Amino acid sequence: MHRLTCSLVGLLTPVVGPLGAQEHPQRVAAPEVRTAASAQRSVLPNLATVTLQFTADGSTPSQAGSRLAARADSLRRALTTLGIPRDSLVSRSRWYWWRGRIEVVPLPVRYVERASPGPDGARRDPVYDTLYRAHEAIEVRIWDLGQIGAAIDTALGRRVTDISAVQFTATDITAAQEDALREATGRARRQAEAVATASGMQLGDVVSLSTEPERNYDYNPLLLRGVVVMGDGAPADPGNQPTIIIRPSVPVSVTVYAVWALVRKP
Repeated sequence: MHRLTCSLVGLLTPVVGPLGAQEHPQRVAAPEVRTAASAQRSVLPNLATVTLQFTADGSTPSQAGSRLAARADSLRRALTTLGIPRDSLVSRSRWYWWRGRIEVVPLPVRYVERASPGPDGARRDPVYDTLYRAHEAIEVRIWDLGQIGAAIDTALGRRVTDISAVQFTATDITAAQEDALREATGRARRQAEAVATASGMQLGDVVSLSTEPERNYDYNPLLLRGVVVMGDGAPADPGNQPTIIIRPSVPVSVTVYAVWALVRKP
């Protein structure tokens, strides 16, 4: 299914040049017409990415790290049984990692009974315990999109509940982009022809054609490396109903910025 959008811009450069002394005549700026047109296509994604985050606690940093490694290895082994390659299970360094891989968690003060009252008459001593919490995040890259729900259910079955939204990516959009570029270029020219005809002139040579706006702060919807769209799944109880993920289409948009010279009709 194709979806098209179009934005119109038509600017006619005035032909009146700046005033100057007659002995030093100024060159009159040539008239131009500027247009911009957009086109959009929809493509199916071929990659889904979901990030799983989990923790493990321990009384020492080493113990927390060891328990975390065991959880991560168990999760990776379970996901590989679905057919997801191990090199598609990538460790991520975000979210919790800004405060360190190992987090120190102070615990509430507890009191231990003394065998006998101390000189101050106290019968209990305060004890300050510290818990160490290790954080991990694994990005799961799923090329077989039919395995998305199974991957989420596998994570839930291992008590991983911090699951990101599913990110769908179309990695090869060359054909869709080129088709949209042809459409956008044709639209831009038809707009320019309409402006030229309305002004009593006609189009001359092409001055410029670009997918980049003249001002670098303008939005440029041409995405060259692939496009991404987010989607949510509703994780269900793996023991009752499997998680179902609806795969969305990915929009590919391009905009062509064009400038033509305007010439008088013969």
